[in-house]
Amino acid sequence: MEKAAGEGLEEALKRVSTSSLAGFLNEISKAPHVAGSRANELVAQYIQSKFREYGLEVESSRYEVLLSYPEEAELELLAPSRAELLSLEGERLTAEAKAGLTREDLIPWNAYAPSGEVTATVVYANFGRPEDFEALARLGVEVKGRIVITRYGQGYRGGKTLEAEKRGAAAILFYSDPAQDGYAQGDAIPRGPWGPPDHFQRGSNVYDFIVPGDPLTPGWPSTQGARRIKPEESLLLPKIPSLPLSYRDASRILEALEGPVVPKGWQGGLPFTYHVGPGPAAVRLKVRNRLETRPILNVLGRLRGREEPEKTVFISSHHDAWTRGAMDDGLGTAAMLELARIFGELARQGKRPRRSVVFASWDAEEYTLTGSTEWGEEHAGELKKNAVGLLNIDAYRWGREFTAIAVPSLKRLILDSLGRVEDPVSGRSLLEEWKGGGKPEEPAEIGIMGSGSDYTVFLNHLGVPAVETMFTGTAGAYHSIYDDASWVERVDPGLKYLAALTRLNGIMALRLADEPLLPFDYAAYAREISSYLKALAKEKRLDLGQVLKAAWAWEKASILFEKAKGKANPGRLGCANKALMQVERDLLSTEGIPGRPWFKHLIYAPRPSYEALSLPGIREAAEAGDLARAGEQVKVLAKALRRAAATQASAADCFKK
Repeated sequence: MEKAAGEGLEEALKRVSTSSLAGFLNEISKAPHVAGSRANELVAQYIQSKFREYGLEVESSRYEVLLSYPEEAELELLAPSRAELLSLEGERLTAEAKAGLTREDLIPWNAYAPSGEVTATVVYANFGRPEDFEALARLGVEVKGRIVITRYGQGYRGGKTLEAEKRGAAAILFYSDPAQDGYAQGDAIPRGPWGPPDHFQRGSNVYDFIVPGDPLTPGWPSTQGARRIKPEESLLLPKIPSLPLSYRDASRILEALEGPVVPKGWQGGLPFTYHVGPGPAAVRLKVRNRLETRPILNVLGRLRGREEPEKTVFISSHHDAWTRGAMDDGLGTAAMLELARIFGELARQGKRPRRSVVFASWDAEEYTLTGSTEWGEEHAGELKKNAVGLLNIDAYRWGREFTAIAVPSLKRLILDSLGRVEDPVSGRSLLEEWKGGGKPEEPAEIGIMGSGSDYTVFLNHLGVPAVETMFTGTAGAYHSIYDDASWVERVDPGLKYLAALTRLNGIMALRLADEPLLPFDYAAYAREISSYLKALAKEKRLDLGQVLKAAWAWEKASILFEKAKGKANPGRLGCANKALMQVERDLLSTEGIPGRPWFKHLIYAPRPSYEALSLPGIREAAEAGDLARAGEQVKVLAKALRRAAATQASAADCFKK
C-alpha cells in the first residue's frame, strides 16, 4: 500500500546532492545548444533518459515552429573616422572552453531581427524606455531615420525596439554598459563574475508582450496541420534591424557622439562624458538572419499521485540556451532533475504525493516562450480543469540574494517554506537571512509576475497560480559565450545555493501536491488587489468604488473560508479544492486585455519591458487617456472579482454539507 510522501520527502530534500546537481549542469552546458539544433535535441534526449531512469511516465511533445538563425553581421564606423567594429566574443575563454565553437556561436545577433543594411548617424537613447525617447524629443533630438544605441537594462530589448520603431528609427543597437554589467560592478571575467569588454547579450527580439509563442500560430498551438499566418502578418516580429554589441565596440560609437551632454542618470560607466548626438558618429550596419521552421521538443516526466492523479503540480525549467546556458537555464534544469530523482526514489519506496507532480522541461523558451506556450495552448482545457500550480525555475541571474515573484495567494507558501530551508553559509533559515527580515506579515518583498519566462501561458492565459524563485546577484555571463559551468562555480562555489533553491522548490511542490486542503491564501490576494485599486484611483483620479467593493467582498468570503476550514469534513475536501482552483481562473476575461487578447488575466500582465503591470485593462486605458475604455474595464474587473468572491464562498459552503 502506498503511503503519504510528506515526511519522507522533506527528510530526503535535506540530502539534495550537490554532486548530482553538478553532474546535471556539466552535461547540459557542455556545448552551445540553441533551440532547433541537433545539440539541443541531444540535451532533450538526456533529460528524457533521466526521467525514465527515475521511473517517471515520460511525455514528449514536438512542434514545428518559426525560429531564427544568424548568417552575417557587420558594423562599420564611418565618421568621424573609419573603423571596423564587431569583434567576436570569447577572447577570455580558456583553450578548452573554446574547443568546438563555431563562428555562429561567437558572432552577435538578435533572433527574429529582420535582415537589412542601414547607414545613418547615431543617437544615444539611454535605456530605450518611453521616457528616454521623450527626453530626447524635449532636447530637440530627432530619432527618425537614425540608428539608435541603447544600453541593456531597465527593460526588455523587444520593448526598446518597439519604442524606436514607433518613432521611425532605422535600426537599433544594444550594449551592456560596464556601469550595470562590467568593471564598475566588480572584477570581470576571468578574475570575477562580471562581463568582460568583449561580451555581449544575445537574445530574441520580438513583441511577445502582445502574444507569445510561435509567431505564425498566434493564440493556437503549432500542431501538425495547424493554420499558419505569413511572417509579415505576425504582430510579434520587429520591422527594423538590430544587433547587440560588446561595450568595447559600443564605446567607439559613443565616444564619437557630440550634441548635448546626456541628461542626469544617463551617464554610463565608460571613461568619457556621454553625449546624445545626433552624430557626428555614423555607422553602416548590415544584418542577415534567416527564418526557418524547425522542430522543438518539450520533455515532461509525470509522477502519478496516489489519490488525485488527475490533479497536477508542475515544476518547470527550460533546456534551450543561446550558448552553453549553464546559468540560463542549466541551473533550473539541474534543480528540476534533482527533484525528479528524489521524488522518483521515494515513489520506488511506495511513497507518493496525493496529487501528481509533472517535471516539465520546455524548449525554445529563449525565442518567444515557445515550447511552454504551444503546449499550454494545446492542453488548455485539461490545465484549466486540473492544474494546481506551477513552480518555475529560470535562473537568468545568479548569486546569494533570494528573489521570488508569485501570485499573492502563494506568498504565504513561499514564506513558510523559506523558514524550513537552511541558508548554506549562515546556517539560519532562508527566511531569517532574507531581506524580508523574517516578517511574514510583510510579504511585499515578493514581487508580482510580468512575463519573460515559462510561467506566462500558465498564469496570464490559463489562470494557473505560479511562482518563480531564484538566488540573484550578477548577470555577467547572461546570454553570452561565458555562460558555462566554470562561471557558475565562480559565483556559487560547490553549488550550495542551487541546492538550497532545489530544497525550497521541493518543499513548495510537496505542500501543493500532498496537503489535503490546497494552501492558497486568497484573503491576502484580495487585500493586495485592494491596494492596487486605491493607488490607481489616487494616481489617475478614477472612480473605482464598485471594484473596491467587489474586492472587499472577496476578502470577506476568504476570511469566512479560513474560519470554516478549521472544521473541515475530510469527505468535503475535494469540493473545497475544486472551488479553490477555480478562484484564479475567475480572474480571467474571455475577451482578454484590449489590444492584446491573448493576455486574459485581469490582475497581471507584462508591459513591453516585461515589468509586471497590475490591473492592466484599466491602467492601460487610463494611461492612454481613454476614459470610456477604462470605465468598461472597471465593469469587467468588478464582475471578475464578484465571481471570485462567489467561488470563495462556495468553498466555505463545502464544509457546511
